[in-house]
Amino acid sequence: MEGLLGLKLLQARLNPHFLFNSLNSIQYFISLDDKKTSLQYIGRFSAFLRKMIQFGDETAIQLHDETELVRDYLLLEQYRFPDRFDFVIMTLGDAGLEEVPPFLTHHLVEEALYKGVLHLDRSEKGMIRIEVRPEGDSIRMEITDNGINGHFGKDMESHAAMLEERINRFNALHTRNIRLESRKAVDGSGRENTTVVTIR
Repeated sequence: MEGLLGLKLLQARLNPHFLFNSLNSIQYFISLDDKKTSLQYIGRFSAFLRKMIQFGDETAIQLHDETELVRDYLLLEQYRFPDRFDFVIMTLGDAGLEEVPPFLTHHLVEEALYKGVLHLDRSEKGMIRIEVRPEGDSIRMEITDNGINGHFGKDMESHAAMLEERINRFNALHTRNIRLESRKAVDGSGRENTTVVTIR
């Protein structure tokens, strides 16, 4: 019981961060007097908020639902940063049926965006690629971005620590554990600026 309560408390601390960012975006579009974009953004934000409420009290959801949350989040961010990045999400086989803590990947995708692709020169478009696939008796989820390792604020660093704690608490409650790895890779141009985060 104590472990479940701790996991839910961490989720409760995490969710307001996403809400505040979205509300700031709505305020920004309204300040531009861009009615069409404001309404489109509010519509997508409402759908995202419904899913957050739906899954917010769960300690585990299927990876299929997790990737849909990430897709909604990245679509919202494309409104904020038009033509700055693209993204691809692929779920292979029955990998989407595996259960993970809600919003497990949200911080990692946010890091790929704000620490990575948004630091690229505007002449170079960012790409975030998320692939979920079976690997032996486990599931492998890879988040890859072609961004530059830019500055990431202290607030985001605290979320990274919170993610690690959530994984530890989840692992203590389940027989199938989650492992998180991060590495740099060389892209097609020979630059070591590709970040790969792997969840097993």
